[in-house]
Amino acid sequence: MADPAVQLTLLDACCLLNLFATGRIDEFLAAVQGRFAAAERVGAEALYVRRGGDGEDADERDAVDIGPLVARGLLEVLAVETADEAASYVSFAAELDDGEAMTCALALHRGAIVATDDRKALRLLAARAPQIRVRSTAQLLKGWADSANLAPTELRAVLTSVRQRARFAPGRHDPLHSWWEAALRAP
Repeated sequence: MADPAVQLTLLDACCLLNLFATGRIDEFLAAVQGRFAAAERVGAEALYVRRGGDGEDADERDAVDIGPLVARGLLEVLAVETADEAASYVSFAAELDDGEAMTCALALHRGAIVATDDRKALRLLAARAPQIRVRSTAQLLKGWADSANLAPTELRAVLTSVRQRARFAPGRHDPLHSWWEAALRAP
């Protein structure tokens, strides 16, 4: 059982897919401080990433299997356990997809950080649960790159994989947009 005193970060489907698309999610989860989890509905939504690259099979799909990460203790899968969590889940689900809704509900009742890039979820959390801390894919990857002291070529490869395999890049208004773009242009 994980130490409950260590900060829990709940990955929603988009962040889980983005991290999986790096090809190094196991390294990320092992290296970054804290506990990481996904709501059980997120596991049902995070089904595949693209193969990526420049070949003919770039758009082929590779299945996302979080089982090995769970088995190694790097990622937990959490379910709604209380009536309060269930009520919050239903409330959030009126406006969000099930994975984001369950993630927000669990974070609200368990004091967790939400990792999401979903703009609707971000707006809803800011309005209804501003006490919940939020992290983006870019924040997670920058924190890992800084702490692991990734070489510029390694970081460029990681971010390129996320762009190609998950079709994600932070938007122009993301505070780390410039960092991301600069890292992609690094030699």
